[in-house]
Amino acid sequence: MRRFILLTVIVLIALAAIYHDRLFLRDPLGKVERNGASVPDARVFINYSNDILVQEDSGRRMFIVQNVNRLPGSPDRLTCIQGMLCITPSDQVVPGAADPGKEAVMSNREVSFTDPLGSQVHVKIR
Repeated sequence: MRRFILLTVIVLIALAAIYHDRLFLRDPLGKVERNGASVPDARVFINYSNDILVQEDSGRRMFIVQNVNRLPGSPDRLTCIQGMLCITPSDQVVPGAADPGKEAVMSNREVSFTDPLGSQVHVKIR
């Protein structure tokens, strides 16, 4: 039984190392503001590359902002495990959920961008 558990842990660590750009872990201290007002039901997820995933309205509205291109986009498919972990099908997300001409302003603690409705979204990480 010990060997099985050890092997399972090693496999999970190897998968996390291989797919580190696709795995988003929930940031319980992350906060989202829309036009200066706090969004209480929003969840913030981050990955190894400090890309962020924001889920609002119980997962109906999602945005990903990646450090690579800093353009807000939305995943075409997203698999989540009860608000703890989300997995995207590819490393890069196609921009398009927000205005493709507007880059997000990113630092290691904050991200700001404009959503498709024209609202200013501000995300505080950690």
